[in-house]
Amino acid sequence: MARSERSSRLLIGITWAWALGYGLISMTLADSAQIPDRSSALAGPTIQAVERLFNQVLYSTIEDARQRLPHLNSSEVIDRQYFEELDLIAGNEDYYSTAYYIFAWINSDLMSHKTPDKLLDEVLPVEKIAIRNFFGKVKTHLSKYLRQSRQERPQLIANITRWNTETDDSLIMSYLEFPQNLQGQLPEIHLMEYTKLAQALLQGLARGIWSNL
Repeated sequence: MARSERSSRLLIGITWAWALGYGLISMTLADSAQIPDRSSALAGPTIQAVERLFNQVLYSTIEDARQRLPHLNSSEVIDRQYFEELDLIAGNEDYYSTAYYIFAWINSDLMSHKTPDKLLDEVLPVEKIAIRNFFGKVKTHLSKYLRQSRQERPQLIANITRWNTETDDSLIMSYLEFPQNLQGQLPEIHLMEYTKLAQALLQGLARGIWSNL
């Protein structure tokens, strides 16, 4: 299969896997009136801290993958053009929703329970370390928020504690699903819309290189 054809099918496959299998994407954009206030005295700083840590994993993984691409010479891995397109994006949410999508693409073999391609095989060990560190740091911020807001979420903290030491490949999905899971437990901790690009693809509203998929 030609690389461009495989890339298109893979991206579409990821989108529908999220929409139908994992439930990570809403088929319609959320009404802004339904999104909790991000600027409250307690929630605002917590949201900013969690987003910053979450974005660090996206950035470090994508940069690691970008650096490894030249020596792989494989038609089975993501095209460099998608990394280059990411560099051109202005706007924090647009950038990180695209980064989130590329991150999922890099890890798509795990999502479909296939043997990792050459790129993922190299990236995965370092990626897991970054994700475990993310959960360790996030636990500190969320525990502080829960104390200050006088709330208890024992299952949330227990899950984060487990993910902080998880070595199984399921750790990747735990990370990808975390923004939605967090909002389910704490609706006021509403992170940026990481599935924005995927929603645009489903609705036929994507632009640039993505509009050709």
